[in-house]
Amino acid sequence: MSLRRLTNSLATGVITTGGITLIVIVVGILVFIFLQTWPLWTPAETGTEAVVQLRSLIPDENPEDVLMIGEEEQKEIMYLVTRRGRLYFVSLPDGKLLKTLRLPLYGEQALTSAVPAFGSHHLAFGTSDGRVAFAEIKFHTLYEKGHRTIVPEMADHGSILTDSLHRPVLRLGYTRSADTDFLASLVASSVPGTEIVVSVRSPESSVHHRIPSSSDEATALAWDAGKHCLYIGRASGALERWIVPSEGPAHEAERIAVATNAVSHLAFLIGDITLIAGTDGGSLTAWRLSPDDRSGTSDRQVLTRVRSFWSHAGRITSVVPSWRNKCFLSTDESGHLLLQHSTSEQLLLQARISEKPIIRLAYSPKGDGCLILDRDGRLFDMSISAPHPEVSASTLWSKNLYESYREPTYTWQSTGGTDDFEPKLSLIPLIFGTIKGTLYAMIFAIPLAVMGALYTSQFAHPRLRNLVKPIVEIMAALPSVVIGFMAGLWLAPLMKTLLVSILVGMLLVPLTLVVFVYFFEKLPKAVVYRFKFGHELVIMMPALVLAVWLSTFAGSYLESAAFGGDAVGWLYTAMDVSYDQRNCLVVGIALAFASMPIIFTITEDSLSSVPAHLTSASLALGATRWQTAMKVILPAASAGIFSAVMIGFGRAVGETMIVLMATGNTPIMDWSIFNGMRTLSANIAVEIPEAPHGGTLYRVLFLSGLILFMMTFVVNTLAEVVRQRLRNKYASL
Repeated sequence: MSLRRLTNSLATGVITTGGITLIVIVVGILVFIFLQTWPLWTPAETGTEAVVQLRSLIPDENPEDVLMIGEEEQKEIMYLVTRRGRLYFVSLPDGKLLKTLRLPLYGEQALTSAVPAFGSHHLAFGTSDGRVAFAEIKFHTLYEKGHRTIVPEMADHGSILTDSLHRPVLRLGYTRSADTDFLASLVASSVPGTEIVVSVRSPESSVHHRIPSSSDEATALAWDAGKHCLYIGRASGALERWIVPSEGPAHEAERIAVATNAVSHLAFLIGDITLIAGTDGGSLTAWRLSPDDRSGTSDRQVLTRVRSFWSHAGRITSVVPSWRNKCFLSTDESGHLLLQHSTSEQLLLQARISEKPIIRLAYSPKGDGCLILDRDGRLFDMSISAPHPEVSASTLWSKNLYESYREPTYTWQSTGGTDDFEPKLSLIPLIFGTIKGTLYAMIFAIPLAVMGALYTSQFAHPRLRNLVKPIVEIMAALPSVVIGFMAGLWLAPLMKTLLVSILVGMLLVPLTLVVFVYFFEKLPKAVVYRFKFGHELVIMMPALVLAVWLSTFAGSYLESAAFGGDAVGWLYTAMDVSYDQRNCLVVGIALAFASMPIIFTITEDSLSSVPAHLTSASLALGATRWQTAMKVILPAASAGIFSAVMIGFGRAVGETMIVLMATGNTPIMDWSIFNGMRTLSANIAVEIPEAPHGGTLYRVLFLSGLILFMMTFVVNTLAEVVRQRLRNKYASL
């Protein structure tokens, strides 16, 4: 007796422990997924790591004389360029002056402007006698006795004379491509206003173009070397675009109004497509070249405002884009700092850094901080934490206007060929693809599986039933990769070759079988009763073979007669429908093949479990076997059938390898059965090898998994509610 109790207690403990462990594991997985996605929604943060007093560090330099500031990637060394032509290197951890260098100037000339080439430490300096000097700051990392030391140095890259009258260079626009410098110099004019000189310097020569002076003072410059375009901001609030060809004179392409006050800053975001314009009124807008729809041709492009950002309360003093993404920093005279992201249009960060106007700003190369110099001479070394600026409710769920796109779209494209790429992380195409693939799979799977189970359980001969059911159950054990392999490499090419025949067969085969059964029932009873009950399938085999042959013949004839022998080509030319060889039709059939065994097995068990007295009572009242099956057995087993369908639905929703191998994995939103799609599960499998741990893509993929779980959870919950109602309805039978 004690042994029995011990055994019972032990078994109860093991079962209870196993059940609780399973629940804990499932809940733990959900919590882990949730924790991986939570950082996507955490706000950006900033903090002051160090404050350096410029006057105590460099007593003989005034804050207003600092033309440019910057720092290296590790945020350990910063540099300053002053009007006296000096380059200072400062250690940020301890605030000590490391090195002072004299810039390569000529005579007694002073610096009047300085600007870096975007995304590098290549610098251009404008001088008081009309020259522009070029230099590069390099940081060498040395390791001695396990200690790391960063050693800064400067390389002289020569200079060019941009103004033969030796007038001061007041402002510069500078970019660099390989060994070529593209420069726009704003020089003082002998008449009221200014004059702009555009220079292109290569190792072989230097070419200069002059932009005619204007009474409307130029206040900002931006140079797009790829399109040979110079953008000029004017004091009136106008923005001009000039074409500067390799040969021939420069000419004005267009002039538009940006604001009612001066355009104080122009800066291209990474990729040189989106131009940020800041004004003295504090407004920030994004502009880009777009096809001119009014001209009736896509060749002509015009500047179009694509976004408006959060504005400053006062005059903007700096606009600096990130080296890594579509973020940009901006400051104003009241000491405020804004961090915004172009694609998501988010205000990521807003902070009051100083009570004095901010006169210089530099974004750290890694985007994890910035340097700020105010008018009192305080240098703020700021840290910035904004790890996922690309993600917002808008970018995930709404249409977005991306660079080089003419209109807002739902787009998934997580990576590109260059660092200039703009991530497109809309989950809508993936959810659409999941629903589309599952829907087509269920269209094929549910009728075949349920009707097959109904025939096997109610009409088939016991020998045939004992043969069919194990075979179908074995089909459920087939690996998904095998089904996907066969669908992608065998079924897809075959379907493209026999497309019309297959489509005709989907109609002709069922129709032929229905006609055969109809006329078979019209035969004399003496003939019909000769065939034993349960052997109908054997009788119908000749009709099935005939239907397949007719479908092949009719499809071939129809393709030749109606589509010129090329149905795929006809779809594209006549219907503007592209046919992908690995399309949704292939995926639907393959997914149906994977889902049918589950639906068939559970449905057959449910139908076979209907009490025999219900069947006997129906037959005794004069109903036929078909009437009994449809009006008695199916309703009585409806709860189990519904469960079978939902389990098959879950199998199709979560399927990965079949979708991955049998479709083109193109995240498009098109209901056409001849196009592919990309599902949430397949997207995770495709993208996860490319996702850096903890990065935006990595966490968005976890969010995809969470959404996939929520979809199946909601569907299964609703299915369970419906199943319980059906079970209660027919429980009294």
